Formats: sequence, C-alpha cells, structure tokens
Amino acid sequence: MRPILVPEYIQDFSCIGSACEDTCCAGWNITVEKKTYQTYRKVRQPEMAEKLLKYVKRNRKGHDDSNYAKFILDDNKNCHMMLEDGLCSIHKELGEEFLCNTCAVYPRFLTSVGNVTEKSLTLSCPEAARIVLLRKDGIGFIETEEPKNTRGLINKDLKLEKHPHFWDLRIFTIQLLQSRQQPIEIRLIILGLFIQKIEQLKPNELEQELQMIMQDYLNRLDNDEYIKSLEDIKGNLNFQLNLARALIRLRITSGIASEKYITILHQLIEGLALEEDEEKELRDMEATVLKYKESYTNIYEPFIKENEYMFENYMVNYVFKNLFPYDCKTFFESYMMLVVNFTLIKLHLIGMAAKQQQLTQEMFIECVQQLAKVIEHTPSYLLDVREGMMNLGYTTMGHMFVMISK
Repeated sequence: MRPILVPEYIQDFSCIGSACEDTCCAGWNITVEKKTYQTYRKVRQPEMAEKLLKYVKRNRKGHDDSNYAKFILDDNKNCHMMLEDGLCSIHKELGEEFLCNTCAVYPRFLTSVGNVTEKSLTLSCPEAARIVLLRKDGIGFIETEEPKNTRGLINKDLKLEKHPHFWDLRIFTIQLLQSRQQPIEIRLIILGLFIQKIEQLKPNELEQELQMIMQDYLNRLDNDEYIKSLEDIKGNLNFQLNLARALIRLRITSGIASEKYITILHQLIEGLALEEDEEKELRDMEATVLKYKESYTNIYEPFIKENEYMFENYMVNYVFKNLFPYDCKTFFESYMMLVVNFTLIKLHLIGMAAKQQQLTQEMFIECVQQLAKVIEHTPSYLLDVREGMMNLGYTTMGHMFVMISK
C-alpha cells in the first residue's frame, strides 16, 4: 500500500458514461505510454488491430516513456476510437486494462509531494466539475492508502527538501481562500499582497518570519479598517475587458474544437457587445461598459452572493491540483495565473448572464468546465499567456488589483 492525500470529493466521483453531456476524448491531445503502445501492437482482433495501427503513432517529440506515442485525431479533433454514443471502442472491445494512462485515469489528476501521492479531479469533466463546485460546505482533505500498483501517471513531482515551505504555504493559502467572512475578491487580493510580501524576503528572512507573516495576513481578514481600504480600490473595467479580449483572441488563434465553448463565446460577445472593427478595437466601448455594469449589478452579483462557495471551491481545487505556488517560476507568476483564470471565468459568466438574462449553477458549471477544457488541455496557451503578460509588464500587484476589483 502507498499513502495518498485526496480531497473528500474523490470518493463521490464516478464516471456517468453515456449519460454525460460531453466527451472526454474530444479536442485534446491523447498521449500513450510505451507499455500500452507495445500492447496495442500485439492486439489480434482484426478490426481493432487495424485501427490501432492506423491511428496510434509514435511521438518523436516525446521526452520519456509516458509520451511515447499519441492518438491521431480526426478533422473535428475527435478520437477515431470514439463510438457514436461517445464511449470508447477500446474499452468496449478490449477492456479497461487496454486503455492508455491518459484515458484510464482521466479526470483524475495525480501529483507527488514528498513520498505521498495526491489525487484530485480536473474540471474539464462535467461530472467532476459538478462534484467539486457544488460542495456548499467547501472542500476538505483526507489521508488514506491505495495499492502501490494502482494505475496513474504522476503529472508533477515536488521534492520537499527543495521546497521546505510548501506545506506552510499550501495550508495558509487554502485557509485564506476558505475564510468566508470576506468576499472572494478580498481573499484573492490579500493572497496576492501576502505573495508579494514573502517574495521580497531573503531565504533566511523567510525562514525566520514566515509564520508571523502568515498570521498577520490572516488577521487582516477581521480588520474592518483594512478591508475598507481594499474595497475602496476601484477596478479599471476598460483594462479588464481589453485584457480578457486579448486572452480570448490568443486562444482562438490556435483553434477551438469545443462547440459548447464556441456557443458560450458567442453569448459573451453578443451579451456584452464585444464586436470588433477591422483594427481589433471595440466598436462601442461605451455600450460594452454599460451592458457589463447592468449584467454585473442585476444578475451576476446577486447570484455570486448566494453561490460564492462555487468560486471558492474552484480556487481551492486549483491550488491543490497545481501545487500552488510552485507551479510557475516564481510565486507571483503562479498567483498571476490564478488571477487570470478567475478573471476569464468571471467575464464569461457576466457575458452569459447578459445574453440569457439569468445566471444559474448549471451555467456556472458549464462555463468553468468548458474553460478548463479549452485552456487546461492546451499547455502552450498558458505558456503564451504568461509570456504575454510579462512582455506587457502586467506583472505587478497593481495590475492584479485592477483585474480583481469591481
């Protein structure tokens, strides 16, 4: 047996198969490890053997056995092994043991911290998104055990001897994000100020002062005067809209296979009047700002007041799954990407609400799930976003304030 740390929701998840409204293997790259690739070459069932030979090819760019081969997708970015009912022909004809790690494990996401395996869910799966986001009491975690030979590909491996403050920072971050006495925007801003503070410290100063600094920033949650000063900071809506448009445009240029996301995107554009002219400028920024404010005030804000835990659960799952703040080169870069994801979700929700004149839990779940599908499964996009933000100089706490604040 091996020790494993999981969010409590893991025990509630099971694939709902053909009842699912989406398809796991549509629109994303499917890598095949060497062992499974060799197994596919030994399949004797004629029809399946022919399809596997034709549509599973060596990945010459793969750096290790986990990326040894890949499935070739059709023109619609769907896997050739997918049946009409959305299920997998490999699973049906050969059995679950013939699935590659990518397909066998999804939507479970495995990481390793020290000697402990961690397992979470990626929200690009609709059922996973429902189970994670709808936990009204928040996300808790449990330690358990599983057989050592349990299938799974470790996506990230964090060595505690190299990052001795990981657990302190993780516990602090989750505790802060789950502090419901303040709105989610305030929690996110305080997290950024904390990250900014500790990044300024030398290693020996961090060692000596971290516990005291963490307690200080947690105490700020109950400091009314301090909270009022944060609430008085006004966001720049023009900046938010222009940045979000640039991020969306960047994603569109690489192609989008998800018809559901394209539908959401059209709702966003129509709902907030985001039509552009030949120079890629908004045709009527004044109309866009007015529609945004109306949707925010009349629909989005009342919904979030009742369902803010959904955003909280999204961020806690993000922090746990990505080993935040060790998922980027610097702590602040890691924080910046969390803010980017928050901003994109928020803008899409406000646009959907403006178009449909309502906002429901189902709309929130679909928005998060589709954004996860078109963003998380495209690592090159996230890299481009990071580089773009850095090239534009949008990497200060001032810019984060502007993106988060109302």
